[in-house]
Amino acid sequence: MTDILVQIVFGWPAIITSILLSIVGLWLKKPTLLVVAGIVCIPFTYYLSGFRTPAVVLPLFQFGSAYAITRQKKLIAWLCIAPLVMIAIVLAYAVLTQ
Repeated sequence: MTDILVQIVFGWPAIITSILLSIVGLWLKKPTLLVVAGIVCIPFTYYLSGFRTPAVVLPLFQFGSAYAITRQKKLIAWLCIAPLVMIAIVLAYAVLTQ
């Protein structure tokens, strides 16, 4: 049971959930969904960073996107989500081509 919980919190379900919540939050202009997506993303990025690299700042982009939505800056909000999506795509490519 513990292994499954760890995979859910630190693995692909967390990444996919975070990205989907971000997209839905942007689409519906709901900053609370973006904040929840950032919170869901924190354990994954902490694990991805290896406790040293700058991947820990990825959730800050989601929080910044929530702030941009509250200020009616939709383009900036979408651009803030781009780094997380790009990292997820690069990671998926690396995993699938091993």
